[in-house]
Amino acid sequence: MIKSMTGYGRHREVIDGRDILCEVKSVNSRYLDTNIKLGRLYNALEEKVKQYASTRVSRGKLDIYISIDNISGDDNGLSVNEKFLESYVSLLRDIKDRYSLGGDVTIQTVAGRNEVFVTTRPDEDTEAAGKALLTVMEKAFDGFTAMREAEGEKLEADLLSYLEVLEGIRASIAERAPISVKESNEKMKQRIKELLEGASYDEARLLTECAVFADKADISEELARLDSHFSQFRKILKETVPVGRKLDFLVQEMNREVNTIGSKCNDGEIARQVIDAKSYVEKIREQIQNVE
Repeated sequence: MIKSMTGYGRHREVIDGRDILCEVKSVNSRYLDTNIKLGRLYNALEEKVKQYASTRVSRGKLDIYISIDNISGDDNGLSVNEKFLESYVSLLRDIKDRYSLGGDVTIQTVAGRNEVFVTTRPDEDTEAAGKALLTVMEKAFDGFTAMREAEGEKLEADLLSYLEVLEGIRASIAERAPISVKESNEKMKQRIKELLEGASYDEARLLTECAVFADKADISEELARLDSHFSQFRKILKETVPVGRKLDFLVQEMNREVNTIGSKCNDGEIARQVIDAKSYVEKIREQIQNVE
């Protein structure tokens, strides 16, 4: 089953006193472009996060947001920034004396200053945090993958419906092509006769020129290659590996064959069919831009 490059996954869990949140989202991109938002305390884990993401996603613009909060609180400490406090109190009393102000410095005065207090915490065990994070990431990516697969199923249904239309157009062109060549030859012979107005001409030479024209207008090879491309397209859709780039290349080849058919044929009915075919090839190309 093909996967869409668009998806979202989220999981939050408390493991070993750590409240861990992982959010994953992605949009279309030609290559894998991973952007990770991780707290400064856990920067050492960024490479591991990127490596894990590369095992789950092959291409797309991937944004990963991770939050890790240590909620155990047992080892956190609180102390007074004495140097700041002394300077702060001294400065306040100096202002009071210099400008003859009333009041005094109280506990309420200093308690409102965040700089007075210092919170200390031990160094984080990044290895343990990394293991816990991996557990949460796996579940977030499972949800992310499930959404991408669901979107991929819809994409596949759309692609196959467009392909069926293209196969019908190809069959119509194949049915019309020999009739078109025959009609063109008849018109050319009739036109030549009208131009010569009864003058003698080489019938064999005329037939040879008609044969050359028919050969130049022959689109049997293009039709055969289109049929092969359609068959290959269906096979690629069944592959279990990412196939977006393969499909993109194959659609380019389809477009080339359709354009060649249009340039070779001088027939109004086939021209209309070619326009329809190009429209559906473009629809397939647009959809493939979202296939991993």
